[in-house]
Amino acid sequence: MGTVYRPTPDRPNASELGQGVDDTSNSTYRSRLQPGADVLNPETWAGRIPHTGGIAPRLRVGRDRWFNVLWLLPIGFVVLITAVAIAKGLHNMPAVQDFMARYPGTQEPSGIQASPGIPAWVGWQHFFNLFLMVFILRSGIQIFVDHPRLYFSRDCTPGKEWLRVQHRVPDDPLWTAKQDSVGLPRHVGLPGIRHSIGLARWWHLGADVLWLINGAIFYVLLFATGQWRHLVPTSWDVFPNALTVVIRYLSLDWPHDNGWIAYNGLQLLTYFLTVFVAAPLAILTGLAMSPALSTRFTWISKPLNIQLARSVHFLVMLWFLLFIVVHITFVVTTGALENLNHIFAARDDDSWVGFGVFTVAMVVVVIGWVAATPFTFRHPRVVQRVGYALIG
Repeated sequence: MGTVYRPTPDRPNASELGQGVDDTSNSTYRSRLQPGADVLNPETWAGRIPHTGGIAPRLRVGRDRWFNVLWLLPIGFVVLITAVAIAKGLHNMPAVQDFMARYPGTQEPSGIQASPGIPAWVGWQHFFNLFLMVFILRSGIQIFVDHPRLYFSRDCTPGKEWLRVQHRVPDDPLWTAKQDSVGLPRHVGLPGIRHSIGLARWWHLGADVLWLINGAIFYVLLFATGQWRHLVPTSWDVFPNALTVVIRYLSLDWPHDNGWIAYNGLQLLTYFLTVFVAAPLAILTGLAMSPALSTRFTWISKPLNIQLARSVHFLVMLWFLLFIVVHITFVVTTGALENLNHIFAARDDDSWVGFGVFTVAMVVVVIGWVAATPFTFRHPRVVQRVGYALIG
């Protein structure tokens, strides 16, 4: 899909731009070119492209039926209430009581006594990861809405996508990606204006490099200090223990855990999947979306084509968002002061030290969140240069 080139008095014919054009003609055409602005004006951006909002996400069901994803909210609420009722009934059954007594939910792995507690470097890594994820997620969403459709097949045939946040592609041979793009609120997307995928990519890939460095340091320290025992299941009992935790949570009989020593089965599985499955999968699918890499490393691009990689990358992003929301919810509702001390102050008590450090960290995150878009508008060249220095 593309636009048709038509010569006008101010637009030379294509033949005039090809071979055989004399130096005078080249000089005349070159004189019409103007350097790009060093400040981004949202009002004149992309040829004064108007703001266009998207639609509620639509999920394909069958051949040509579309399901409004917002219906998952009331459906999810009904499912949750039903699950709570079922869990309360199960919780009082003698057989289930015996099962939960045999698998209490938390099991200290062997060797955990050699590395008790949560060291300070984990807290620093936690903060850096959160800070960088703000820019990665915002710019990632911005990149997605530049072509707000996802496919599993290699091609991008209109009408064959499995998810879209834009109306159906009209029957117009001149419909382009610029028209298909969606605008976002400026404090949601980064930078938040339509068809700004170039700047979004500089933010996304630049922050990715720092995130990878932070993650590599985390991996090294994790295995060098023995802290891996806090995140890696060492027994198949983790699954029945996780089931006990699920029953307790849903029956509103929340277990008392001590993450300072060991996480419960459900936490352990969730953290393991996030650190050792979702994060590497995000890296792999991110690399698979690169045309330069996918054409060179065909052993990746054949089973994982660019469109499939884009879809999986999007699903991994949803996992990260869900993890962050649920993680923060449980931190606050299961003993906020103690949990914040564990991760932000490297201490096992219920003082206000961790809360103070957490507050400062959140102020830094909020400042970065609010300032990112205005900074991009005022200094797009800085964003480009820093991004190029990181990934160029």
